[in-house]
Amino acid sequence: MRNIALIGFRATGKSSVGKILAQMLGSTFVDMDQYLVASAGREIDCWVRLEGWESFRRAETELMEALASREDLVVATGGGVVVAAQNREILKSFFTVWLKASAQTIHSRIIADPASAANRPPLSELPMELEIHKLLSEREPLYKLCSDLEFDCETMTPAEIADQIARNTGT
Repeated sequence: MRNIALIGFRATGKSSVGKILAQMLGSTFVDMDQYLVASAGREIDCWVRLEGWESFRRAETELMEALASREDLVVATGGGVVVAAQNREILKSFFTVWLKASAQTIHSRIIADPASAANRPPLSELPMELEIHKLLSEREPLYKLCSDLEFDCETMTPAEIADQIARNTGT
């Protein structure tokens, strides 16, 4: 079975769906953001403040390369993984599923999540709602380009999405 990568903007449910899907398939689940935080010994917000987004993105690409060489994985990527051309190329070796949500839903989920400040630092100086709209419009074509399958995570539960992914990957 090809490794499965879940892509999409922050707060679209990649980690929730990934955990369920990995359990259904008997695969290993890897949350890239959690892995990077654990290996760096600091939250993403701290990492970005100290070393910048470029440092984080380099580590993300190194991890993508390492994961691509493993087998039987379900990977929840970071929301910006598709920004780097090298990552988009690596994603071709995965069965890649895009989890989609509206800017309004993403904004609501981020505000409702008490861990958002540490796990989801701002990506620009814009107010959060404007940042989400701007980045979504920039990234949606890249998500589309990389995806083998798309799901609207506003209308389906994580378990329903995981079930549909399992059915569509032939497992």
